Amino acid sequence: MPFNKSARDLPCNEQAEQAVLGSALLSRECLYNVFSVLEEDDFFLGKHQLIYRAIKSLFDKETPVDVLTVTEELMNMKELEAVGGVEYLKLCSDAMVALSSIDHYINIVNDQAVLRRLIQSCRDIDYKFLNNEILDVNDFILESESAIKVATERRRISDFQPAKTVAERVKMTIETPKEAKADGVIGLTTGFNKLNSITQGFQAGDMIVIAARPSVGKTALALNFAYRAANRTNKPVAVFSLEMPAEALVRRLIGIESAVSLTKILTGNVFGVERAKVANAIYKIGNMPIYIDDTPNIKLTDIIAKSRKLQANNPDLGLIIVDFLGLVTTTQSSRSSITRQEEVRKTSLALKGLARELKVPIIVVSQLSRDVEKRGDSKKPILSDLRDSGSIEQDADVVMLLYREDYYKNTRDSSSGNKKLGNLSSHERFEMVKEQKEKITGEPMGGDVSLVEVNVAKNRNGQTGMSYLFFYKSFGRFDEPSDEWLKEMREVNDIAGQ
Repeated sequence: MPFNKSARDLPCNEQAEQAVLGSALLSRECLYNVFSVLEEDDFFLGKHQLIYRAIKSLFDKETPVDVLTVTEELMNMKELEAVGGVEYLKLCSDAMVALSSIDHYINIVNDQAVLRRLIQSCRDIDYKFLNNEILDVNDFILESESAIKVATERRRISDFQPAKTVAERVKMTIETPKEAKADGVIGLTTGFNKLNSITQGFQAGDMIVIAARPSVGKTALALNFAYRAANRTNKPVAVFSLEMPAEALVRRLIGIESAVSLTKILTGNVFGVERAKVANAIYKIGNMPIYIDDTPNIKLTDIIAKSRKLQANNPDLGLIIVDFLGLVTTTQSSRSSITRQEEVRKTSLALKGLARELKVPIIVVSQLSRDVEKRGDSKKPILSDLRDSGSIEQDADVVMLLYREDYYKNTRDSSSGNKKLGNLSSHERFEMVKEQKEKITGEPMGGDVSLVEVNVAKNRNGQTGMSYLFFYKSFGRFDEPSDEWLKEMREVNDIAGQ
Protein backbone atom coordinates (compact mmCIF):
# COMPACT_ATOMS: atom_id res chain seq x y z
CA MET A 1 0.00 0.00 0.00
CA PRO A 2 1.29 3.52 -0.75
CA PHE A 3 0.63 4.87 2.74
CA ASN A 4 1.85 3.23 5.94
CA LYS A 5 2.39 4.22 9.51
CA SER A 6 3.84 2.45 12.51
CA ALA A 7 2.21 -0.51 14.25
CA ARG A 8 1.23 1.73 17.15
CA ASP A 9 -0.85 3.80 14.75
CA LEU A 10 -3.29 1.00 13.83
CA PRO A 11 -5.74 -0.88 16.08
CA CYS A 12 -4.45 -4.18 17.43
CA ASN A 13 -5.09 -6.32 20.52
CA GLU A 14 -1.93 -8.35 21.14
CA GLN A 15 -3.39 -10.23 24.11
CA ALA A 16 -6.45 -11.34 22.12
CA GLU A 17 -4.21 -12.57 19.28
CA GLN A 18 -2.11 -14.52 21.78
CA ALA A 19 -5.22 -16.06 23.34
CA VAL A 20 -6.60 -17.15 19.97
CA LEU A 21 -3.32 -18.81 18.97
CA GLY A 22 -3.01 -20.36 22.41
CA SER A 23 -6.47 -21.92 22.12
CA ALA A 24 -5.48 -23.44 18.78
CA LEU A 25 -2.44 -25.00 20.42
CA LEU A 26 -4.55 -26.51 23.20
CA SER A 27 -7.81 -27.67 21.63
CA ARG A 28 -8.74 -29.13 18.24
CA GLU A 29 -12.30 -27.89 18.73
CA CYS A 30 -10.99 -24.34 19.15
CA LEU A 31 -8.86 -24.89 16.08
CA TYR A 32 -11.96 -25.34 13.93
CA ASN A 33 -13.48 -22.15 15.38
CA VAL A 34 -10.34 -20.16 14.57
CA PHE A 35 -10.07 -21.40 10.97
CA SER A 36 -13.79 -20.83 10.29
CA VAL A 37 -13.46 -17.10 11.00
CA LEU A 38 -9.85 -15.89 10.83
CA GLU A 39 -7.16 -15.90 8.15
CA GLU A 40 -3.44 -15.21 8.42
CA ASP A 41 -3.67 -11.52 7.59
CA ASP A 42 -6.30 -10.99 10.30
CA PHE A 43 -3.39 -11.11 12.78
CA PHE A 44 -1.53 -7.83 12.94
CA LEU A 45 1.81 -8.85 14.45
CA GLY A 46 4.15 -10.61 12.04
CA LYS A 47 5.13 -13.31 14.55
CA HIS A 48 1.47 -14.15 15.08
CA GLN A 49 0.98 -14.50 11.32
CA LEU A 50 3.91 -16.94 11.22
CA ILE A 51 2.49 -19.02 14.08
CA TYR A 52 -0.93 -19.12 12.38
CA ARG A 53 0.74 -20.22 9.13
CA ALA A 54 2.58 -23.06 10.92
CA ILE A 55 -0.60 -24.21 12.67
CA LYS A 56 -2.57 -24.11 9.39
CA SER A 57 0.16 -26.10 7.63
CA LEU A 58 0.00 -28.83 10.26
CA PHE A 59 -3.80 -28.84 10.13
CA ASP A 60 -3.82 -29.21 6.34
CA LYS A 61 -1.39 -32.14 6.64
CA GLU A 62 -3.67 -33.70 9.27
CA THR A 63 -0.84 -33.59 11.81
CA PRO A 64 -1.68 -33.04 15.50
CA VAL A 65 -1.29 -29.42 16.60
CA ASP A 66 0.45 -28.64 19.88
CA VAL A 67 3.44 -26.66 21.15
CA LEU A 68 5.93 -29.35 20.13
CA THR A 69 4.63 -29.92 16.58
CA VAL A 70 4.30 -26.18 15.92
CA THR A 71 7.86 -25.67 17.23
CA GLU A 72 9.12 -28.29 14.78
CA GLU A 73 7.13 -26.77 11.91
CA LEU A 74 8.55 -23.30 12.63
CA MET A 75 12.04 -24.78 12.69
CA ASN A 76 11.39 -26.30 9.25
CA MET A 77 10.18 -22.90 8.09
CA LYS A 78 13.33 -21.34 9.61
CA GLU A 79 11.10 -18.92 11.51
CA LEU A 80 11.32 -20.19 15.12
CA GLU A 81 13.61 -17.37 16.27
CA ALA A 82 11.46 -14.80 14.45
CA VAL A 83 8.48 -15.65 16.63
CA GLY A 84 10.45 -15.61 19.89
CA GLY A 85 11.23 -19.32 20.19
CA VAL A 86 9.41 -22.03 22.06
CA GLU A 87 9.09 -19.72 25.07
CA TYR A 88 6.71 -17.44 23.13
CA LEU A 89 4.58 -20.39 22.04
CA LYS A 90 4.20 -21.37 25.71
CA LEU A 91 3.33 -17.74 26.52
CA CYS A 92 0.51 -17.91 23.95
CA SER A 93 -0.86 -21.16 25.34
CA ASP A 94 -0.78 -19.66 28.87
CA ALA A 95 -2.66 -16.58 27.63
CA MET A 96 -5.78 -18.69 26.99
CA VAL A 97 -7.22 -19.05 30.47
CA ALA A 98 -10.70 -20.38 29.56
CA LEU A 99 -11.32 -22.21 26.27
CA SER A 100 -15.02 -21.39 26.60
CA SER A 101 -14.12 -17.74 25.88
CA ILE A 102 -12.58 -18.49 22.48
CA ASP A 103 -15.40 -16.94 20.43
CA HIS A 104 -15.04 -13.69 22.35
CA TYR A 105 -11.32 -13.43 21.55
CA ILE A 106 -11.84 -14.45 17.92
CA ASN A 107 -14.37 -11.64 17.52
CA ILE A 108 -11.93 -9.13 19.03
CA VAL A 109 -9.20 -10.13 16.56
CA ASN A 110 -11.63 -10.05 13.65
CA ASP A 111 -13.04 -6.63 14.58
CA GLN A 112 -9.54 -5.15 14.94
CA ALA A 113 -8.57 -6.54 11.51
CA VAL A 114 -11.63 -4.96 9.88
CA LEU A 115 -10.87 -1.61 11.50
CA ARG A 116 -7.27 -1.73 10.23
CA ARG A 117 -8.39 -2.44 6.68
CA LEU A 118 -10.97 0.32 6.81
CA ILE A 119 -8.43 2.85 8.14
CA GLN A 120 -5.87 1.82 5.53
CA SER A 121 -8.45 2.18 2.73
CA CYS A 122 -9.27 5.68 3.92
CA ARG A 123 -5.57 6.54 3.99
CA ASP A 124 -5.12 5.24 0.46
CA ILE A 125 -8.01 7.43 -0.68
CA ASP A 126 -6.41 10.43 1.01
CA TYR A 127 -3.00 9.57 -0.49
CA LYS A 128 -4.41 9.53 -4.04
CA PHE A 129 -6.05 12.90 -3.45
CA LEU A 130 -2.93 14.51 -1.99
CA ASN A 131 -0.75 13.18 -4.82
CA ASN A 132 -3.11 14.25 -7.62
CA GLU A 133 -3.84 10.69 -8.73
CA ILE A 134 -7.51 11.39 -9.44
CA LEU A 135 -8.15 11.33 -13.18
CA ASP A 136 -11.94 11.18 -13.05
CA VAL A 137 -13.92 12.16 -9.96
CA ASN A 138 -16.81 9.75 -10.61
CA ASP A 139 -14.47 6.81 -11.16
CA PHE A 140 -12.51 7.79 -8.04
CA ILE A 141 -15.68 7.85 -5.92
CA LEU A 142 -16.82 4.46 -7.20
CA GLU A 143 -13.36 2.90 -6.69
CA SER A 144 -13.19 4.34 -3.18
CA GLU A 145 -16.64 3.03 -2.35
CA SER A 146 -15.64 -0.41 -3.65
CA ALA A 147 -12.40 -0.39 -1.61
CA ILE A 148 -14.29 0.41 1.59
CA LYS A 149 -16.82 -2.33 0.86
CA VAL A 150 -14.01 -4.86 0.34
CA ALA A 151 -12.34 -3.71 3.57
CA THR A 152 -15.46 -4.33 5.62
CA GLU A 153 -16.98 -7.35 3.90
CA ARG A 154 -15.10 -9.80 6.13
CA ARG A 155 -16.81 -8.60 9.25
CA ARG A 156 -17.83 -11.10 11.90
CA ILE A 157 -19.67 -14.01 10.31
CA SER A 158 -22.99 -15.12 11.72
CA ASP A 159 -23.41 -18.31 13.70
CA PHE A 160 -25.59 -21.23 12.64
CA GLN A 161 -29.27 -20.66 13.16
CA PRO A 162 -31.30 -23.47 14.71
CA ALA A 163 -34.07 -24.76 12.45
CA LYS A 164 -36.56 -23.92 15.20
CA THR A 165 -35.63 -20.21 15.07
CA VAL A 166 -35.90 -20.06 11.27
CA ALA A 167 -39.16 -22.03 11.35
CA GLU A 168 -40.67 -19.42 13.67
CA ARG A 169 -39.82 -16.67 11.17
CA VAL A 170 -41.36 -18.69 8.34
CA LYS A 171 -44.46 -19.25 10.48
CA MET A 172 -44.82 -15.48 10.93
CA THR A 173 -44.64 -14.86 7.17
CA ILE A 174 -47.31 -17.51 6.57
CA GLU A 175 -49.59 -16.12 9.26
CA THR A 176 -49.09 -12.59 7.89
CA PRO A 177 -49.97 -12.80 4.17
CA LYS A 178 -48.11 -10.52 1.81
CA GLU A 179 -49.99 -7.65 0.15
CA ALA A 180 -50.57 -9.36 -3.18
CA LYS A 181 -51.50 -12.79 -1.72
CA ALA A 182 -55.11 -12.28 -2.80
CA ASP A 183 -53.95 -12.29 -6.43
CA GLY A 184 -51.76 -15.35 -5.91
CA VAL A 185 -48.63 -13.24 -6.34
CA ILE A 186 -46.06 -12.86 -3.58
CA GLY A 187 -43.64 -10.69 -5.58
CA LEU A 188 -43.95 -7.81 -8.03
CA THR A 189 -46.59 -8.63 -10.63
CA THR A 190 -45.40 -9.54 -14.13
CA GLY A 191 -48.65 -8.09 -15.43
CA PHE A 192 -49.61 -11.39 -17.06
CA ASN A 193 -51.75 -13.96 -15.25
CA LYS A 194 -50.12 -17.10 -16.66
CA LEU A 195 -46.59 -15.85 -15.94
CA ASN A 196 -47.70 -14.87 -12.44
CA SER A 197 -49.03 -18.38 -11.85
CA ILE A 198 -45.67 -19.87 -12.90
CA THR A 199 -43.31 -17.43 -11.18
CA GLN A 200 -45.51 -16.01 -8.36
CA GLY A 201 -44.30 -12.64 -9.65
CA PHE A 202 -40.82 -11.16 -9.70
CA GLN A 203 -39.27 -11.83 -6.30
CA ALA A 204 -37.18 -9.30 -4.38
CA GLY A 205 -33.48 -10.10 -4.77
CA ASP A 206 -33.96 -12.22 -7.90
CA MET A 207 -32.20 -11.79 -11.22
CA ILE A 208 -34.55 -12.52 -14.14
CA VAL A 209 -33.07 -13.09 -17.60
CA ILE A 210 -35.10 -12.52 -20.78
CA ALA A 211 -33.27 -14.13 -23.69
CA ALA A 212 -34.00 -14.39 -27.41
CA ARG A 213 -32.45 -13.89 -30.82
CA PRO A 214 -32.31 -10.30 -32.16
CA SER A 215 -35.67 -8.71 -33.06
CA VAL A 216 -37.80 -11.43 -31.48
CA GLY A 217 -39.19 -9.00 -28.88
CA LYS A 218 -37.09 -9.27 -25.73
CA THR A 219 -36.67 -5.50 -25.23
CA ALA A 220 -40.37 -5.00 -25.97
CA LEU A 221 -41.32 -7.59 -23.34
CA ALA A 222 -38.97 -6.02 -20.77
CA LEU A 223 -40.64 -2.64 -21.41
CA ASN A 224 -44.06 -4.23 -21.07
CA PHE A 225 -42.98 -5.58 -17.66
CA ALA A 226 -41.80 -2.08 -16.70
CA TYR A 227 -45.02 -0.48 -17.93
CA ARG A 228 -47.30 -2.95 -16.16
CA ALA A 229 -45.32 -2.88 -12.91
CA ALA A 230 -45.31 0.93 -12.74
CA ASN A 231 -48.93 1.19 -13.86
CA ARG A 232 -50.37 -1.43 -11.50
CA THR A 233 -48.24 -0.95 -8.39
CA ASN A 234 -47.10 2.68 -8.79
CA LYS A 235 -43.64 1.55 -7.65
CA PRO A 236 -40.60 3.20 -9.24
CA VAL A 237 -38.96 1.27 -12.09
CA ALA A 238 -35.41 1.92 -13.31
CA VAL A 239 -34.47 1.18 -16.93
CA PHE A 240 -30.86 1.14 -18.11
CA SER A 241 -31.03 1.31 -21.90
CA LEU A 242 -27.67 0.70 -23.56
CA GLU A 243 -28.99 0.32 -27.12
CA MET A 244 -31.78 2.84 -27.38
CA PRO A 245 -32.10 6.54 -26.47
CA ALA A 246 -34.62 7.53 -23.81
CA GLU A 247 -36.91 9.18 -26.40
CA ALA A 248 -37.23 5.91 -28.33
CA LEU A 249 -38.07 4.02 -25.14
CA VAL A 250 -40.75 6.51 -24.19
CA ARG A 251 -42.22 6.30 -27.70
CA ARG A 252 -42.48 2.55 -27.19
CA LEU A 253 -44.18 3.06 -23.83
CA ILE A 254 -46.63 5.44 -25.50
CA GLY A 255 -47.27 2.77 -28.16
CA ILE A 256 -47.95 0.17 -25.45
CA GLU A 257 -50.45 2.44 -23.72
CA SER A 258 -52.18 3.88 -26.82
CA ALA A 259 -52.05 0.87 -29.21
CA VAL A 260 -51.10 3.32 -31.97
CA SER A 261 -48.43 2.40 -34.52
CA LEU A 262 -44.90 3.33 -33.49
CA THR A 263 -44.27 4.58 -37.03
CA LYS A 264 -47.13 7.06 -36.72
CA ILE A 265 -45.91 8.18 -33.30
CA LEU A 266 -42.37 8.67 -34.67
CA THR A 267 -43.50 10.70 -37.69
CA GLY A 268 -46.27 12.56 -35.88
CA ASN A 269 -48.75 11.26 -38.43
CA VAL A 270 -51.61 10.81 -35.95
CA PHE A 271 -55.07 12.29 -36.36
CA GLY A 272 -58.54 12.07 -34.91
CA VAL A 273 -59.13 9.32 -32.35
CA GLU A 274 -55.51 8.14 -32.55
CA ARG A 275 -54.25 11.63 -31.73
CA ALA A 276 -56.42 11.68 -28.62
CA LYS A 277 -55.13 8.23 -27.63
CA VAL A 278 -51.51 9.35 -28.03
CA ALA A 279 -52.12 12.57 -26.06
CA ASN A 280 -53.70 10.58 -23.23
CA ALA A 281 -50.82 8.06 -23.32
CA ILE A 282 -48.21 10.82 -23.15
CA TYR A 283 -49.91 12.24 -20.07
CA LYS A 284 -50.23 8.82 -18.42
CA ILE A 285 -46.65 7.69 -19.18
CA GLY A 286 -45.35 11.07 -18.05
CA ASN A 287 -46.88 10.49 -14.63
CA MET A 288 -45.57 6.96 -14.17
CA PRO A 289 -42.55 6.50 -11.84
CA ILE A 290 -40.28 5.18 -14.61
CA TYR A 291 -36.65 6.36 -14.60
CA ILE A 292 -34.50 5.91 -17.71
CA ASP A 293 -30.72 6.00 -18.06
CA ASP A 294 -29.65 5.77 -21.71
CA THR A 295 -25.86 6.02 -21.23
CA PRO A 296 -24.32 3.92 -24.04
CA ASN A 297 -21.72 1.33 -22.98
CA ILE A 298 -22.39 2.15 -19.34
CA LYS A 299 -19.93 0.73 -16.83
CA LEU A 300 -21.06 -1.87 -14.34
CA THR A 301 -19.92 0.32 -11.45
CA ASP A 302 -22.17 3.13 -12.71
CA ILE A 303 -25.21 0.84 -12.86
CA ILE A 304 -24.55 -0.20 -9.27
CA ALA A 305 -23.95 3.34 -8.02
CA LYS A 306 -26.97 4.82 -9.83
CA SER A 307 -29.26 2.02 -8.63
CA ARG A 308 -28.17 2.57 -5.02
CA LYS A 309 -28.73 6.31 -5.36
CA LEU A 310 -32.18 5.83 -6.93
CA GLN A 311 -33.25 3.51 -4.13
CA ALA A 312 -31.91 5.93 -1.52
CA ASN A 313 -34.24 8.56 -2.99
CA ASN A 314 -37.05 6.05 -3.68
CA PRO A 315 -37.05 3.39 -0.93
CA ASP A 316 -39.99 1.58 -2.57
CA LEU A 317 -38.03 0.95 -5.80
CA GLY A 318 -39.85 -1.98 -7.38
CA LEU A 319 -37.85 -3.11 -10.41
CA ILE A 320 -34.58 -2.56 -12.30
CA ILE A 321 -34.17 -3.43 -15.98
CA VAL A 322 -30.80 -3.70 -17.78
CA ASP A 323 -31.06 -3.77 -21.59
CA PHE A 324 -28.86 -5.42 -22.42
CA LEU A 325 -26.20 -7.54 -20.70
CA GLY A 326 -23.87 -7.77 -23.69
CA LEU A 327 -23.15 -4.03 -23.75
CA VAL A 328 -22.31 -3.52 -20.07
CA THR A 329 -18.57 -2.93 -19.56
CA THR A 330 -16.58 -3.82 -16.45
CA THR A 331 -13.20 -2.30 -17.35
CA GLN A 332 -12.00 1.29 -17.52
CA SER A 333 -10.01 0.79 -20.71
CA SER A 334 -10.98 -0.70 -24.06
CA ARG A 335 -7.44 -2.10 -24.26
CA SER A 336 -8.03 -4.43 -21.32
CA SER A 337 -7.07 -8.06 -21.88
CA ILE A 338 -10.18 -9.36 -20.11
CA THR A 339 -12.18 -11.77 -22.27
CA ARG A 340 -15.82 -11.20 -23.16
CA GLN A 341 -16.81 -14.37 -21.29
CA GLU A 342 -15.06 -13.10 -18.15
CA GLU A 343 -16.69 -9.68 -18.49
CA VAL A 344 -20.15 -11.23 -18.80
CA ARG A 345 -19.41 -13.49 -15.82
CA LYS A 346 -18.43 -10.52 -13.66
CA THR A 347 -21.45 -8.50 -14.79
CA SER A 348 -23.89 -11.34 -14.21
CA LEU A 349 -22.51 -12.07 -10.74
CA ALA A 350 -22.49 -8.38 -9.77
CA LEU A 351 -26.08 -7.77 -10.93
CA LYS A 352 -27.23 -10.80 -8.96
CA GLY A 353 -25.40 -9.40 -5.93
CA LEU A 354 -27.01 -5.99 -6.50
CA ALA A 355 -30.48 -7.54 -6.62
CA ARG A 356 -29.87 -9.20 -3.25
CA GLU A 357 -28.31 -6.06 -1.76
CA LEU A 358 -31.18 -3.77 -2.77
CA LYS A 359 -33.83 -6.50 -2.33
CA VAL A 360 -35.23 -5.59 -5.73
CA PRO A 361 -35.83 -7.86 -8.75
CA ILE A 362 -33.51 -7.08 -11.67
CA ILE A 363 -34.53 -8.03 -15.21
CA VAL A 364 -31.57 -8.53 -17.54
CA VAL A 365 -32.03 -8.72 -21.31
CA SER A 366 -29.64 -11.10 -23.03
CA GLN A 367 -29.09 -12.44 -26.53
CA LEU A 368 -29.00 -16.09 -27.48
CA SER A 369 -26.10 -17.57 -29.40
CA ARG A 370 -26.27 -18.40 -33.11
CA ASP A 371 -26.36 -22.09 -32.21
CA VAL A 372 -30.14 -21.76 -32.33
CA GLU A 373 -29.95 -21.06 -36.06
CA LYS A 374 -27.75 -24.10 -36.69
CA ARG A 375 -30.27 -26.59 -35.39
CA GLY A 376 -32.44 -28.48 -37.82
CA ASP A 377 -36.22 -28.23 -37.73
CA SER A 378 -36.69 -26.85 -34.23
CA LYS A 379 -35.35 -23.38 -33.51
CA LYS A 380 -36.81 -23.28 -30.02
CA PRO A 381 -34.11 -22.03 -27.60
CA ILE A 382 -32.77 -23.97 -24.65
CA LEU A 383 -30.77 -22.80 -21.62
CA SER A 384 -27.42 -23.74 -23.14
CA ASP A 385 -28.09 -21.20 -25.93
CA LEU A 386 -27.47 -18.30 -23.52
CA ARG A 387 -24.68 -16.28 -25.08
CA ASP A 388 -21.11 -15.61 -23.89
CA SER A 389 -21.10 -17.29 -20.49
CA GLY A 390 -22.58 -20.23 -18.59
CA SER A 391 -22.61 -17.97 -15.54
CA ILE A 392 -25.80 -16.29 -16.80
CA GLU A 393 -27.71 -19.53 -16.41
CA GLN A 394 -26.00 -20.20 -13.09
CA ASP A 395 -26.59 -16.76 -11.56
CA ALA A 396 -30.13 -16.22 -12.82
CA ASP A 397 -33.06 -17.10 -10.58
CA VAL A 398 -35.50 -17.05 -13.50
CA VAL A 399 -34.75 -17.49 -17.21
CA MET A 400 -37.40 -16.72 -19.83
CA LEU A 401 -36.63 -17.88 -23.36
CA LEU A 402 -38.69 -16.25 -26.12
CA TYR A 403 -39.61 -17.98 -29.35
CA ARG A 404 -41.55 -16.57 -32.29
CA GLU A 405 -42.01 -19.01 -35.10
CA ASP A 406 -42.85 -16.36 -37.69
CA TYR A 407 -39.37 -14.90 -37.02
CA TYR A 408 -38.02 -17.72 -39.16
CA LYS A 409 -39.18 -17.22 -42.73
CA ASN A 410 -39.00 -20.89 -43.60
CA THR A 411 -42.02 -21.53 -41.36
CA ARG A 412 -44.25 -19.68 -43.82
CA ASP A 413 -45.53 -22.39 -46.15
CA SER A 414 -48.05 -21.35 -48.74
CA SER A 415 -49.09 -24.97 -49.21
CA SER A 416 -50.10 -25.37 -45.57
CA GLY A 417 -53.75 -25.49 -46.53
CA ASN A 418 -53.19 -28.98 -47.86
CA LYS A 419 -51.62 -30.23 -44.63
CA LYS A 420 -53.32 -32.20 -41.88
CA LEU A 421 -53.84 -30.33 -38.61
CA GLY A 422 -51.23 -32.45 -36.84
CA ASN A 423 -48.60 -31.43 -39.36
CA LEU A 424 -49.16 -27.69 -39.09
CA SER A 425 -46.45 -25.56 -37.52
CA SER A 426 -47.21 -23.38 -34.48
CA HIS A 427 -47.27 -20.33 -36.72
CA GLU A 428 -49.70 -21.95 -39.14
CA ARG A 429 -51.97 -23.06 -36.30
CA PHE A 430 -51.86 -19.53 -34.93
CA GLU A 431 -52.79 -18.06 -38.33
CA MET A 432 -55.72 -20.49 -38.61
CA VAL A 433 -57.13 -19.62 -35.19
CA LYS A 434 -56.45 -15.92 -35.80
CA GLU A 435 -58.53 -16.14 -38.98
CA GLN A 436 -61.32 -17.92 -37.10
CA LYS A 437 -61.23 -15.26 -34.37
CA GLU A 438 -61.47 -12.44 -36.88
CA LYS A 439 -64.46 -14.09 -38.55
CA ILE A 440 -66.22 -14.42 -35.20
CA THR A 441 -65.56 -10.84 -34.04
CA GLY A 442 -65.75 -9.25 -37.48
CA GLU A 443 -62.63 -7.25 -36.63
CA PRO A 444 -58.97 -7.80 -37.56
CA MET A 445 -56.56 -8.45 -34.70
CA GLY A 446 -54.29 -5.80 -36.25
CA GLY A 447 -50.97 -4.54 -34.97
CA ASP A 448 -49.04 -7.04 -37.12
CA VAL A 449 -49.70 -9.58 -34.37
CA SER A 450 -47.54 -12.63 -33.70
CA LEU A 451 -47.70 -15.44 -31.17
CA VAL A 452 -44.75 -15.54 -28.78
CA GLU A 453 -43.90 -18.53 -26.63
CA VAL A 454 -42.44 -17.48 -23.27
CA ASN A 455 -40.68 -20.52 -21.85
CA VAL A 456 -39.85 -20.13 -18.15
CA ALA A 457 -36.97 -22.59 -18.53
CA LYS A 458 -35.48 -21.95 -15.09
CA ASN A 459 -37.18 -20.89 -11.89
CA ARG A 460 -35.04 -21.35 -8.82
CA ASN A 461 -37.93 -20.90 -6.41
CA GLY A 462 -40.82 -22.49 -8.23
CA GLN A 463 -42.17 -24.26 -11.25
CA THR A 464 -41.20 -23.93 -14.89
CA GLY A 465 -43.62 -23.82 -17.77
CA MET A 466 -44.84 -22.22 -20.97
CA SER A 467 -46.90 -19.08 -21.42
CA TYR A 468 -48.29 -17.70 -24.68
CA LEU A 469 -48.56 -13.99 -25.45
CA PHE A 470 -49.76 -11.93 -28.39
CA PHE A 471 -47.05 -9.55 -29.59
CA TYR A 472 -48.43 -6.57 -31.49
CA LYS A 473 -45.24 -5.57 -33.27
CA SER A 474 -46.61 -2.35 -34.75
CA PHE A 475 -46.99 -0.75 -31.32
CA GLY A 476 -44.75 -3.01 -29.22
CA ARG A 477 -47.44 -4.31 -26.91
CA PHE A 478 -47.83 -7.76 -25.36
CA ASP A 479 -51.23 -9.07 -24.31
CA GLU A 480 -52.49 -12.38 -22.99
CA PRO A 481 -54.80 -14.54 -25.10
CA SER A 482 -58.29 -14.91 -23.67
CA ASP A 483 -59.48 -18.23 -22.31
CA GLU A 484 -61.82 -18.49 -25.30
CA TRP A 485 -58.92 -18.01 -27.70
CA LEU A 486 -56.83 -20.65 -25.93
CA LYS A 487 -59.78 -23.02 -26.12
CA GLU A 488 -59.96 -22.49 -29.87
CA MET A 489 -56.23 -23.08 -30.10
CA ARG A 490 -56.53 -26.33 -28.16
CA GLU A 491 -59.22 -27.49 -30.53
CA VAL A 492 -56.81 -27.03 -33.41
CA ASN A 493 -53.89 -28.88 -31.88
CA ASP A 494 -53.99 -28.58 -28.08
CA ILE A 495 -50.97 -26.23 -27.90
CA ALA A 496 -51.95 -24.81 -24.52
CA GLY A 497 -50.95 -28.06 -22.89
CA GLN A 498 -47.54 -28.24 -24.57
